[in-house]
Amino acid sequence: MTLSLVLLARMQSLLLLACHTVLVVVTVPLWIGLLRWMMATMDGARSLPDPASYWRLLRRAWRQPGVRSAAGAQITAVAPWVALAAGLGAALLVPSFTLGMPGGDLSDLLAVGGLLEMGFLALVVVSLAAGLARPGQAGLRTAVRGIMIQPVLLLACAVLGMCLPDGTLAGLVRQAHVADMNIIRVPLALVAGALLLVGVTESSGPDSGPFTIMVEDLAGPDRAVAQYARDLLVVVWMMLARDLVWPESVMEPDILPRSWLVVSIAAAVGLWTLHMLVACGCVAVMQVFIVSGRRQAARRGGLALLCALMAGVLLFAGRGMG
Repeated sequence: MTLSLVLLARMQSLLLLACHTVLVVVTVPLWIGLLRWMMATMDGARSLPDPASYWRLLRRAWRQPGVRSAAGAQITAVAPWVALAAGLGAALLVPSFTLGMPGGDLSDLLAVGGLLEMGFLALVVVSLAAGLARPGQAGLRTAVRGIMIQPVLLLACAVLGMCLPDGTLAGLVRQAHVADMNIIRVPLALVAGALLLVGVTESSGPDSGPFTIMVEDLAGPDRAVAQYARDLLVVVWMMLARDLVWPESVMEPDILPRSWLVVSIAAAVGLWTLHMLVACGCVAVMQVFIVSGRRQAARRGGLALLCALMAGVLLFAGRGMG
């Protein structure tokens, strides 16, 4: 009897993992397309959203003949796939609509952030591998902006560690189901904003300027994988911020009756979709109205550090008053 329960639990966890993976992988181009449409609309453009166009762009890039520069062929053959693997690893650790998947105990913010930064650095390596001037300069500028990820991520880990006993995202979701989150709601929202500011850069898409320059030496499958990996990193940052702001919306299968499991999963997926729409809107507002302009990199890093510091101050103040 015990063995059958263990096998049933493992089968359920694998099924949830498969649903989670398919949901994230399939919807990545849709969210990026919707994000760019929101940004264009806020800038004054008037057009109907076509999120599926990103899938067509990726398919077109994949079908083009692959050409690699002789100088960096060995690196550019591997680096885009490393970025994709790092993004997928981070996506598997961030809860989307449910807990109960393998790796929940490893969903530490530092581990997730480390994988996301690994993917980011792999894309920078792509721009430097060929030794060309334009991609190299764009990659160096992007790497300098990415330096701000480290202090903000460490501050975010410290704040989350003070909020939870184990400091994991899965622990945050479990605590949200049984405890009052009002005391730490604002600090977590500030941490989420800080992570979005440093994680989601101003060039959110395959057709944006700096990223296009960085991968202009790639063609065919290499370019398609690099584009998709970059979009995946952006979506995982948004998923991470969404889990910090709305942890209650993540389903916990252990507390649900089995007869209502399918209905509950469908409701959780619908709620995840709604919250991702809100996250896209928040990111678009940040990109257009808050961190746009000539000094956007410095403004982005300063605001992210300020948000992370304010989260720690408010958390200490709330505990002192409590």
